Amino acid sequence: MTEQRLVFGEIAAQYDEARPSYPRALFDAVMAFGELSPGDAALEIGAGTGKATADFVARGLRVHALEPSAPMAAVLRTKGITAEEVTFEDWRVQPEQFRLLYAAQAWHWVDGDDRYEKAAAALAPNGVAALFWNKTRAWVGALGRDNDAVYERFAPEMTSSVGSWNLDWVAEQLAGSRLFVPAVTQAFTWHRTYTTEQWVRLLGTHSDHRILPEAQRTKLHAAVGDVIDAHGGAVDVVYDAVLYLSRRA
Repeated sequence: MTEQRLVFGEIAAQYDEARPSYPRALFDAVMAFGELSPGDAALEIGAGTGKATADFVARGLRVHALEPSAPMAAVLRTKGITAEEVTFEDWRVQPEQFRLLYAAQAWHWVDGDDRYEKAAAALAPNGVAALFWNKTRAWVGALGRDNDAVYERFAPEMTSSVGSWNLDWVAEQLAGSRLFVPAVTQAFTWHRTYTTEQWVRLLGTHSDHRILPEAQRTKLHAAVGDVIDAHGGAVDVVYDAVLYLSRRA
């Protein structure tokens, strides 16, 4: 079996097309907190196909992107962004070379007891770590109940596809490492409407869906599609882009 954190490479083009980026205000907040300027060096961990990379590059940062999946890195390069195909765990630290270290929808995949030590070592004095995720709010009402019932029937081990992600551990681990000052947490709420086809394509890029047996995944996605069709053929998804900002201690 493919390691779960690397399954995205199986559908790199679909990932790039279906996955959302992040609100402009989030990038502005990172730039302001870090007092960053064009030309500053940034290290991205788990760049994927560049959903966050492109926004920081557009702000003039010199991004060194780490992406362990070759297919994902290949898509990233089509956007003119250089990618080093390596996990953060295996990456050789460049001491104090970066004003910013960030991970978008990726830090939870980083293993190793020394991950905070490596992150702090890569940062210049007063350097900033920015860890952020798009978190989907739970669907409510009849749509939410019907969607949950589909998961209960076809993938009870998953419970639901939305609204169940707890990120409290991020601030706790940053502070507990004693290598970073207590994190500042911000959330940026935004909306996106998905058609049935768009939502099912997005589900196909989620790692917990990718690792299901193909037959089970096909039945689950068909049933989710039927639910959305029964509720008008589209769903308005509410995202909270949750951002944790901290400085090297």
